[in-house]
Amino acid sequence: MSSIFIQIDENPNCPAMDGQVFQPRTPGQVVREIRMQRGDEAHWCAVTGIDGGWRECDALAYLVDDSGDGACYLVVGGAWGLRFRAAKDATEWGEPYLLMAADGGDLRFSA
Repeated sequence: MSSIFIQIDENPNCPAMDGQVFQPRTPGQVVREIRMQRGDEAHWCAVTGIDGGWRECDALAYLVDDSGDGACYLVVGGAWGLRFRAAKDATEWGEPYLLMAADGGDLRFSA
């Protein structure tokens, strides 16, 4: 399986990020929701990828090698990263990518 190279240029969705390379163990799976810590509570948030011009695309999760924990899920989106919407209050924000626990308990995959 080919390496995954992530580089996010300056954009209005999330901070820019210098290039990083990850080695996937599995093919990507479409992710629709992620449980994230916001303040004192964990909340389920809708997630999508964002390409240039605010075009939505799939957010994909790959099981990857991680030097500290052995493995984790890498969640990536488009050229402008990932976009989240909290179910509790509809707050939105962007991130370049996420690393999540390898057990997948904080991810809800597309059917």
